Amino acid sequence: MTRNRLNMLIAVLAMVVVALAGFFVGVQPHLAQAATDRDEQTSVDATNQTTAAELARLQERAKSLPALKAELAKLTASVPSSASMSSFYGSVDDVAARTGVKVSAITTSDAVAYTSPAAAAPATEDSTATDDPTATASAGPSAAATTATTDPSISGENFSAIPVSVSVDGSFDQALSFIGGLQDGARLFLVNTVTSSASQDSTDESATASTTWTFGGYVYVLTTDADTAAKG
Repeated sequence: MTRNRLNMLIAVLAMVVVALAGFFVGVQPHLAQAATDRDEQTSVDATNQTTAAELARLQERAKSLPALKAELAKLTASVPSSASMSSFYGSVDDVAARTGVKVSAITTSDAVAYTSPAAAAPATEDSTATDDPTATASAGPSAAATTATTDPSISGENFSAIPVSVSVDGSFDQALSFIGGLQDGARLFLVNTVTSSASQDSTDESATASTTWTFGGYVYVLTTDADTAAKG
């Protein structure tokens, strides 16, 4: 091999070495960075799509926000966070004035803490032998016990019932209109007893007998976490 050829081969090898060194030193890090950027861009795009979908969902839900606020206000008025009996008395007077009855008495008792209802006990059949052909028919059903479903967030710590008794004087139709109007009012009033009594004025036998209608039931109080925190 001539000296010129040897020099040329060395020069070519040097150029290859320089090219490879330039690739690994200058180009390859940029290619790796570009690949990393593409992966990050893909992740960012996926995050943006998820965020956009969530934003669209929230915007759609926001359209129903006024209706939800109105419903919340209605429910809060129905079962307030404090006894607020003065407002209940006011509603009783308002309904009485509209329906023509006279309120003769309103009584309330101390609030009773809520107690979660226990599951109903399963009915059992009488296993005692008998010749009575009606015994089987009169035995209780062997159905499984009914399980009461309650909300775990409702307890005796935050929910209570206030016994209330309202007596009014008036006709049957007036009393019916009164209790219907009271139960349609803002405050929830659950009636569980109704009694009536008639009285005659002993000094005027021709006078129409007056009927007193007494409605017994409960109004309710639900204290929220926010109310508890505010009091604390």
